[in-house]
Amino acid sequence: MDFEKLGAFYLGKEYDVSEDKLLDRLTMYDARDLTTHAVCVGMTGSGKTGLCVILLEEAAIDHVPAIIIDPKGDITNLLLNFPELRPEDFQPWINADDARRKGLSADEFAAKQAELWRNGLADWGQEGARIQMVRDSADFVIYTP
Repeated sequence: MDFEKLGAFYLGKEYDVSEDKLLDRLTMYDARDLTTHAVCVGMTGSGKTGLCVILLEEAAIDHVPAIIIDPKGDITNLLLNFPELRPEDFQPWINADDARRKGLSADEFAAKQAELWRNGLADWGQEGARIQMVRDSADFVIYTP
């Protein structure tokens, strides 16, 4: 699947709600539509953070600079990227309470998270090499008050 084109941001694939099925048609965004500034607004749980993370990753791949002001701190998740998708990469970041509630050790829960991410990314035509591309494309820095 070829979606690596300069100036074209890959947002995912189309989804057929009526058939509950992921389609093999790409959803692309023309980066020229983001000329200077952007604001993302919506209701809680509507996907704002996910959309912003995707747009910022795509901008990084194209070497488009960005300064993000994120009072809530969700966008810092951009730094939680693990190109090799190994359980040990996820382990320090898992929620121990979630693991306990599922009756799993932290290591088992981390392994399940790594597998979930590996399979989820594969469904969307992505892999660890693309995560590494994002990581190599920009210098990520967080400033806190």
